[in-house]
Amino acid sequence: MVDYNNPCLPTRDYEGRRTEANTLRDQKRDQASGEFSLTAPDINDDEKRFAQIGFPGFASFTKALAHNANGFVDPASLQSLLDALQVGTQDALEQVQMGGGVRRLANPLNAFSHQLIGNDSNGSRMAAAPAFASRNTAIDMVERYWMALCRDVPFDQYANSGLIRAACDDLNALRFDEQFGFVCTPQTLFRGPYAGCEVGPHVSQFLLQDFNFGNQPIRQQQRYPRPGLDYMTDLDSWNQVNNGDIDPSGTDIINGLRYITTLRDGGQWVHIDFPHQAGLWSTIMLLGLGAAMSEATPYDRGITTAYAFGSLGGPDITSQAAIAGVYALKHAWFQKWCVHRRLRPEVYAQRLELFRRGALGGTTDNPCHDEKFNDLFGEGADVWRRTQVLDRIYEHNRQQNIAQNRGDREGTWLLPMGFPEGSPTHPAYPGGHSAFAAAAATIAKAYFADGPFPNPKVPVDGGQVLADYRGEPLTIHGELNKLIANVTLFRDGAGMHWRTDGTTSGSNAGANRPGFGIKTGGNLLGECLAISMLRDIRCTYRESVGQFSFQGINGNQVDI
Repeated sequence: MVDYNNPCLPTRDYEGRRTEANTLRDQKRDQASGEFSLTAPDINDDEKRFAQIGFPGFASFTKALAHNANGFVDPASLQSLLDALQVGTQDALEQVQMGGGVRRLANPLNAFSHQLIGNDSNGSRMAAAPAFASRNTAIDMVERYWMALCRDVPFDQYANSGLIRAACDDLNALRFDEQFGFVCTPQTLFRGPYAGCEVGPHVSQFLLQDFNFGNQPIRQQQRYPRPGLDYMTDLDSWNQVNNGDIDPSGTDIINGLRYITTLRDGGQWVHIDFPHQAGLWSTIMLLGLGAAMSEATPYDRGITTAYAFGSLGGPDITSQAAIAGVYALKHAWFQKWCVHRRLRPEVYAQRLELFRRGALGGTTDNPCHDEKFNDLFGEGADVWRRTQVLDRIYEHNRQQNIAQNRGDREGTWLLPMGFPEGSPTHPAYPGGHSAFAAAAATIAKAYFADGPFPNPKVPVDGGQVLADYRGEPLTIHGELNKLIANVTLFRDGAGMHWRTDGTTSGSNAGANRPGFGIKTGGNLLGECLAISMLRDIRCTYRESVGQFSFQGINGNQVDI
């Protein structure tokens, strides 16, 4: 019998707990330290090469710095940025010589910030970005142009679109598969290279299906921009945006609401999303769908007297995915600012336009055969002599400039941008979205088992409603891979990024997806960061947590 007048209250060994906590922290610190690479990161040497031939910053990120009339960065302005990044302090960054001063740089100090879960951003390594003069970059740019031209083709009409067929024919004739690992068809065009990406609807179920956020219904219809309206198609507005003289952010023209049905719609989703949004949404949806948990979780397998909540339950899983997205930005920002400083596609296109105008020598009749063109564009020069896309881009931009009363009303080879402000003011490689989407989805893979995706949907009636999808079966992890690819490539479709900013690349990527290619892009960077986080998180639970096991985006088995 219990003596309630003299209860035997449990006692806590706080000294033992402190020792245990310290031991765990030391262990995780040592593991992160052991994976901190002290070797110099690989780079493509574009910065050095173009400085040596008298074109400093020609193939580098310089947006919002000071530029001349041809859009070339002022050497002193560029050097002030490089000097500040070498120091990496708030005071040093305040000394950067800006251009117009209206637009500011996007958070370069985040490249130097620390994190207390997972590996440190400055110790992570990835492949060098493909060089400016490479064939890979040129074919990548051809795809950027085709994505811009195809922004308003509904995904469910790809098989019937002459424009889509023309894009596939052109990219295949240039041997897109040798660089990116797959042949372009209406079912594979503008999709990711991972398992599940080419199956079923173009858009992941995690960006389509409605769900409940607690007591609040979330309908995944979103605001979509006006079809047919692109930006920065004339050199005058391009120069103003590039120099930071104006900042048109937030001036998008919105037509209405619908589910994502085109690249333009997808571009708007990734225009104003939060880094943790895709991961938070997907984990909340899986919980609401009653998706099976992975075998790492002991609830319903070994624990029968309690249910998961603050550990291994909804509050835990959703927040871990969200945090992974934010930490992935730290990893991407170190690579962007301190290592690669890759130019954006909109700048590469402007370099092409300068040759079309004869501003860099040669003749306007045959700009892609000029000797200097060959020197600057290297192996990529042949791509521009063979592609069918430049004439289409010229005419597209001519019509844009006439309709919008821009510039001299003539056509250009500039990249038609999906956002009024063009790309953000941070370097291209790797993509921030590609890193945080992959990190968050990797967390979801660890906690949720793979299996058929329940009750998949597809947009119909112009994206106004969802109907049941009845095609090839979809899987949970396949749709998480597709989510990674969507968030990554929707940025590409708006003109923000290179394919290699997000996904793997290289001639050894394999003829079929998934495959092992050169480890370019933020997808692999984000996945690696999430794996290091899971390593640390797994040891914090009191439950007997099993091994986190799932397939990585390149088809490799991951066991943590």
